[in-house]
Amino acid sequence: MMKHSDGNGGYWSAAYLRVCMCNMLVFLSFQMLLPTLPVYLMDTGVERTSVGLVVAVITVAAVLIRFWTGYALDHWNRKRIVIAGLLAFLFASLAYMLSPSIGWIIGCSIGIGIGWGILTASYATLVSDLIPPGQQGAGIGTFMLFGLASMAVGPYAGGWIYGQFGALALFLAASTVAVLPLVLALSGQNEGTATSKVMTPSGRRLHALLGSMFERSALLPAALLMLFTCCYGGILTYVVLYGQQLGITNGGIFFLLSSGASILVRPLAGKLFDRRGPAYVLVPGIVLGVVALSMLSAATSFPLFVLSAFVYGLSFGAVQPYMLAWTIQRALPERRGAANSTFLIGMDIGIAAGSALLGLGVMNGQYAPIFGLSAGILVVLLLLYVANLVYARRSPR
Repeated sequence: MMKHSDGNGGYWSAAYLRVCMCNMLVFLSFQMLLPTLPVYLMDTGVERTSVGLVVAVITVAAVLIRFWTGYALDHWNRKRIVIAGLLAFLFASLAYMLSPSIGWIIGCSIGIGIGWGILTASYATLVSDLIPPGQQGAGIGTFMLFGLASMAVGPYAGGWIYGQFGALALFLAASTVAVLPLVLALSGQNEGTATSKVMTPSGRRLHALLGSMFERSALLPAALLMLFTCCYGGILTYVVLYGQQLGITNGGIFFLLSSGASILVRPLAGKLFDRRGPAYVLVPGIVLGVVALSMLSAATSFPLFVLSAFVYGLSFGAVQPYMLAWTIQRALPERRGAANSTFLIGMDIGIAAGSALLGLGVMNGQYAPIFGLSAGILVVLLLLYVANLVYARRSPR
């Protein structure tokens, strides 16, 4: 297992920065591809229902591989796991160039999902081992900041490359970006082998294996995050269409503004998390989410639309990174791989469920009710989290 930074020197180190950079580059490549793939498929004459299938396949593949990834990170050499994920991601992104057929695209998307699932869990685990106790909020927040930067730039860059130079250039550019973290991984020091290698009798190995895939301490954060990202899935799928209904030419400005706001809130949220605890960040973050989604559902023009995007970014920047930091706080060091995988599985299930189920809230072709319903889901999330705080304070220690 990797050792964290020592003493009061903070969490910054060459190893920490390398992991953050690799994560940022993988996020950038992924965000260049994901929002542009549906446009590419529609341009090649693929049916709209099949377009949704391609996006769903990526999510399902990521969720399924994370069942294995959590166990592997806690038992095997982590550098080799990262390299395996990078190779799967790189070869799949290159393979997109070979054929536009829907069957081939789905096959490549499975590879992308496998690589994405391995890498997001691996980098979160590697970076958590590098952060000293008491600095998880700031350390995880900074780590997530690198990903947020890619989320802001990636969709725009991918769309621009596709619009200007075509699909081949897009896939080549995304693949080139994906090569860089592979080079960093191969040139960096060995990230170590996890120390959890407890042997069990053969009759109990299957039970032990299944238990190793999930981390019990991460189930509560994962369940709460699932509710939060359910609303995010609705935004990912419908906010651009909603913007078009409001007469906004490029509804993608919602993501640009929300990513910017998430970056701005990180320093304050990280300090609050480390000095006062998770509740002082998560409760205000969830409340801001309720406010933002209520504003979005009531928007009738550009000003309220962009204001809701900014407020939602503050919410996202306070909740998602610090749910992860809370998860790491709750887990034993030798169980961080399983904890990160459990957390990310909850995130992916929430996004997939929100994308699929919140569409039922469309009324008479109007998308506004989706965001009102999402605000209600966040109210439920807030009540559940507060109930957990009350229960934890009343329980004997």
